[in-house]
Amino acid sequence: MKRILISIALLACLISGYAHAVTYTYTGQNYTYVEPPYTTDMKVTGSFTTSTPIPPNSSDYDFSAILTSWSLNDGLQTIDNTNGVFSPNRPPSVTTDDTGTITTIRFWGFTPPVSTIVGDTDSYIRLNPPRSIAASGGSQDIDCTFLNNGFCWGWGSTGITAFTRDEGVWVTSDLPSTPIPTMTQWSLMLLALMLGLVGIARIRRQV
Repeated sequence: MKRILISIALLACLISGYAHAVTYTYTGQNYTYVEPPYTTDMKVTGSFTTSTPIPPNSSDYDFSAILTSWSLNDGLQTIDNTNGVFSPNRPPSVTTDDTGTITTIRFWGFTPPVSTIVGDTDSYIRLNPPRSIAASGGSQDIDCTFLNNGFCWGWGSTGITAFTRDEGVWVTSDLPSTPIPTMTQWSLMLLALMLGLVGIARIRRQV
């Protein structure tokens, strides 16, 4: 019986999955529209790290819960998890293909606080899904023009801004140095079987 239990335990360990941290690095295209001191030699670059990989085939997936660190630079300013915030109206979300590669993202990092009054100004760096507005860009001291759910949702023409509609490139890097063991369904079933066998063995000894 002991040999059987040991074998089951070892098998459960072998088929256990390992969740691990992942860093997603972004390199944008050079800006096609700029307001000085932004220049067309500048672009958005940055990265973010999650405690576990973003699942494949995700659609507009809010990954706030697994986000551990992030940083964006637009050529003039850097906004990251130490000095920036997300707007409640714009939590970070992503869409991935069947390999887990990012295909679209909405990631806006703001210099706090996000405006709650029309006429106040915001500074932010943005990554957007592919559509008519900027795929990536940066803005500083842009006036808030209207609110949604109490936070700024639209901005005007004051301040400075730069953007491009061209898509950037994502590179994914696994970080296996800090594995977090997780149990797969099969390993949980085997452990349940092992506990059941232990219970049966105890009953037999008592009888």
